[in-house]
Amino acid sequence: MQRAIVDFGADVSFQEAQKKLHEHYRLVVPVSAIQTIVENHAKHIFDYIEVEDVEHGRATLVIAEMDGSMVPIVDTAMPNDKKSTDSRRCKSVRWQEARLCFAKQPDQLKPIFYATMEEVDRAGDLLYRAAKQAGFGPKTKVHGLGDGARWIENQMRRKFHGQVNYLVDFYHVSEYLAKASEHSWASEKEKWRQEKQKLLKENKYKDVLDAIRLRLPLDWDPKKKKEEHEEEGTPVEKCYKYISNRENCLDYKSALEQKLPIGSGEVESGHRYIIQKRLKIAGAWWRSTTANDRLALRILRANDDWDSYWQWQQLAA
Repeated sequence: MQRAIVDFGADVSFQEAQKKLHEHYRLVVPVSAIQTIVENHAKHIFDYIEVEDVEHGRATLVIAEMDGSMVPIVDTAMPNDKKSTDSRRCKSVRWQEARLCFAKQPDQLKPIFYATMEEVDRAGDLLYRAAKQAGFGPKTKVHGLGDGARWIENQMRRKFHGQVNYLVDFYHVSEYLAKASEHSWASEKEKWRQEKQKLLKENKYKDVLDAIRLRLPLDWDPKKKKEEHEEEGTPVEKCYKYISNRENCLDYKSALEQKLPIGSGEVESGHRYIIQKRLKIAGAWWRSTTANDRLALRILRANDDWDSYWQWQQLAA
């Protein structure tokens, strides 16, 4: 029966899980008991996932993607007023990034996912594990994709070194182009944006930068300004800095010739059915550790490891 409880609790709120248990099994289980059982299993998922090392494979090519999604986190602290007994005064809500990654070979339909609320190095380690499960080895090339966040590129290069060809998601670059066109090319904005997208796909990003520079102030120094915070300045300035700071991540021509994706939409879609479906339901607030454990349950489901986990539980008992 624990399996049924965890099964429901992995997908819906504990209150909804209580209803489903009664509907399917005519069992009345307190919400607190459901929560305890689900959380107890969730925090041991990685004991199962990491029970044995994954050997390197012999795949020719592996696709790897990473992205972040914000999750509401509740922090608790002792009240400044020691006489206060209202625990609500001790809580504060903030947003923390859940980091999702996956790896697969080009002909594989289902990626191997991992997710964590922990630091970026942990996310990179999990991506590397996923890549090894997908067949990554010493001679494997990695086609990496991300939305332009520096931590994603850094982790790709930290784990795969010279074996990775990392691309910034083409559609994120296009968003910067679209905003720049609204600012300075309003009369022919669609035509201008499409022309620059075509140039990017041909690896002619320098021509794109030259076109953008025409609309920059005369005293604007590209070498100096592009090193400033990317979100400072006009949409045209932001666009210039965004592209010029990522010149080594714009090899779209090679990817298209190999019929590889140039957008990170698959991992962004994964946020919806892996992370947001459970961790961002109405009224859900999490502690960082419990959110991380709940992600492990969601990954177990996404990777079709549910049955294997319960078999492992029986052997470990």
